[in-house]
Amino acid sequence: MKIFILTCLFAQASLLFAQKPEDIDFILNADFDKTVKQREVTYGFSDKPSKYTLYNPVYHLLSGSMWIYQKFISPQLASNCQYEPSCSAYSKQLVRDYGMLKGVFCSADRLMRCNRITLAGLPYSAFDTHDGKIYETTDRYSLK
Repeated sequence: MKIFILTCLFAQASLLFAQKPEDIDFILNADFDKTVKQREVTYGFSDKPSKYTLYNPVYHLLSGSMWIYQKFISPQLASNCQYEPSCSAYSKQLVRDYGMLKGVFCSADRLMRCNRITLAGLPYSAFDTHDGKIYETTDRYSLK
C-alpha cells in the first residue's frame, strides 16, 4: 500500500514539472537559425604571395601553423568569442596589412584583450546591438 501511495505521489509530482503543450508547440514551430557559419580557411596571409615569401621558411612556418589552427583546432573550440573577426582571422589581416613583425605584436595585443575580464570594462556602445559582438578593423593600429 505504501508503494502505491509513493508511486501516485511521484506521478503527480512529475506532472507538475512536465513540459506544457504550448511550450512544445513553441519549440516545434520556432524558427531557429539552423545555418552554421562556415569559415573559409586559406593558406597564407595574402591572396597573392610575393616572390620573396615563396621561399621564406618563416612565412611558411607561421602561415602553416595558422592554417592548421584554423582548419583543425579552432572548429573544436567553443565559438563564444565576443570579437568579430575571430582572433586568428584578425591576425592574418594584421600580418597582411602591417607586415610580419608589427602584425605578430598587434596579434599578441588582441589575444591579451580577448577575455571576459577586459570585456567587463568596455562601454555598451562598443558592442553591436544586433548580435552583441565587437567588430574591429586593423585601422586600430595605424599611426594616422
